[in-house]
Amino acid sequence: MTCNYLNEGCEGGWAILNGFYGENAHFVSEKCAPYKEKTKKQHCSNYEHCEPLAKIEKSYYVNGYNFKPSVQMIQKEMLLNGPVVTEFKCDDNFGYYKEGILVQQDKAIEDVAD
Repeated sequence: MTCNYLNEGCEGGWAILNGFYGENAHFVSEKCAPYKEKTKKQHCSNYEHCEPLAKIEKSYYVNGYNFKPSVQMIQKEMLLNGPVVTEFKCDDNFGYYKEGILVQQDKAIEDVAD
């Protein structure tokens, strides 16, 4: 997603724009374009040699725009149509994330699980 010209890469942005990007461009392998925790000073020309790997046919909101889908709706969507993209709020510690699973025990994360 480093070169998602519709969004802000790893500097923020809207998850749905990743879907729109996938409809209008293509995705490449992580081997060719590895995840980087910061994308400032990255340029799409750094990855122009990467072979196209996947493209999205259609992107949309599960349960419509601004309507929170239930866990069951998301599970059904994944079973019927494959991966989903989401957004989440995180604190400053996420800026240090590089790989694996970041676990924090606080009220906000428990609320998300409900």
